Amino acid sequence: MKLLIIVGLALGLTAPITAQNEAPKFSFPVDCVLGRNCWVARYMDRAAGPAKADYTCQSRTQDKHNGTDIVLADVGVMRAGVAVKAAAAGRVIALRNGMPDIVVTDERAKTIQKQGCGNVLIVSHGNGWQTRYCHLKKDSLLVKKGDPVSAGQVIAAVGLSGLTEFPHLHFMVQRNLRGQTIQYFDPFDGGPYEGGCIAPDSLKPQSMWTQPMAHTGAMVMPPIITAARLNREEMWQAQPQTLKATVNAIIIQARGFHALKGDEWRFTLVNPSGETRKLKAVRQAQDRQQVRAFSGIKRPSGGFTSGVWQATVELIRDGQSLGRREASVKIE
Repeated sequence: MKLLIIVGLALGLTAPITAQNEAPKFSFPVDCVLGRNCWVARYMDRAAGPAKADYTCQSRTQDKHNGTDIVLADVGVMRAGVAVKAAAAGRVIALRNGMPDIVVTDERAKTIQKQGCGNVLIVSHGNGWQTRYCHLKKDSLLVKKGDPVSAGQVIAAVGLSGLTEFPHLHFMVQRNLRGQTIQYFDPFDGGPYEGGCIAPDSLKPQSMWTQPMAHTGAMVMPPIITAARLNREEMWQAQPQTLKATVNAIIIQARGFHALKGDEWRFTLVNPSGETRKLKAVRQAQDRQQVRAFSGIKRPSGGFTSGVWQATVELIRDGQSLGRREASVKIE
């Protein structure tokens, strides 16, 4: 607790204004299990000005980020369909559909700045409270303006539309009262956007989730096993399930968000005979919001053994594991 206070004061944060008791409670808006087949890539930014801090005063966010990003493993999962659900009962008051699901480029970003949310739905829950669902899959919207929705009702699917590099839902809780500026609130503790991440006990915010969720540290995703290094765009594409025994190398690519300088990525590879090989570890050279790290082995003279190869990546900070993920590929 002392560490969080020190960090908060260093960022110049103040005790937050919190959502009032009349705020509705929200269920998780994606049909997935956190930590298993979806992950929180970014929390809301609670630090005013150019600083950044999530609601725990840690750095699991980016400056000016006014919602929660819930990310999928890759575009293949997105194409198969992952439902977005209404977080509370209400009525659809606005939407946009028809934008393509493509990775944004610098050139494209200039043309869609005003449509950064991509395909979007806004649901009103009364008394000014609203939820917004961004980057929805093209043509996946199942409701129209004016439709009532119930909590947990499927309303769309996670997509890749708008200003985004990877398939995810940008989920926002906002209050839009007539004559006032829209306010954004963090569902994890009820505090406001850029309103500070610490508060005295008497002003402790309250979770706005129906089932409160624990904060997660640096996020580790399942690794990718390939024959070559992938760039930022390629690592979000659907990956092959098989590799040829004649490929030049087996490369394990770690993926995640918010690793810090000095963190260590550890890699393990198990061949079809069950033999385990620890590969070269990679030290994080600097803080990164979106992370890639690589390790691998070259093809032996006779080619790689046919069968299933298993890979493990683990992120270590100060001797403690922040996450361990596995993946496998078949060599033919």
